[in-house]
Amino acid sequence: MSFQREGNPLHWPERRRMAVGRHAKRYDANEVAQYRAIRGLGTLEKEDQDAYLDDLLEVPSIRTMLRPGCKVLDVGAGCGVMTKLLLRLPSLEIQALEPSQSMIDALRQDPELSGVRIVQGTCDQPEDEHLFSTDSFQVIAVRQVCNGLWDPIKAFQNWYRWLVPQGRVIVIEGTYARDAWRGDWEEEIDDLPLSSTQSLATIPYLLEKVGFEIDSVQWMESTNRMPITRTPRYLVTAIKS
Repeated sequence: MSFQREGNPLHWPERRRMAVGRHAKRYDANEVAQYRAIRGLGTLEKEDQDAYLDDLLEVPSIRTMLRPGCKVLDVGAGCGVMTKLLLRLPSLEIQALEPSQSMIDALRQDPELSGVRIVQGTCDQPEDEHLFSTDSFQVIAVRQVCNGLWDPIKAFQNWYRWLVPQGRVIVIEGTYARDAWRGDWEEEIDDLPLSSTQSLATIPYLLEKVGFEIDSVQWMESTNRMPITRTPRYLVTAIKS
């Protein structure tokens, strides 16, 4: 099978090779500024944060884990939306992992995040496993990242490695359709495996395949009732067994 792009046929291996890291590189300074300006994507108001926290803390295992002293990694931190949510909980030890230099510049300039250690890197390449030691975190939190993963299986394997035994991964994702990717971003639709996943079953299934035990899969009811939510959000939690 081959694909036509700009008049040149590209076979699947070549197409995939060209897509490595491209998603993160699209976030230049201008793209980051636009992203940060979109409420619900790059920023959340207090009432939006309240809705997210209601949905998160409704899950018993999340309430149990996110206690003072808990070591948490925010993967694909972006503009720091998830990090700021976590900072509203008392005395968590938070690190943020982000591949885009422009996003990292924005994170480091944000006074709210001054106490957060920021690490530049991806999570879905084989070499990424050495970014953190085995059993480094009790919780890995991921918000709207899975749809941009080049290799979801490798990412999930790395998360599994970085978590302590019985540690949790918290995944927030949306049921994005193909038409959610517009302009230059349309190029990513057929190169990123989870770019337009409509089923709540896909991410839990893949997490199970790398060894996680699924704890919960549910719609984020409070978040989805907010006027800013255009794409329904759902929440997956899984345990490193």
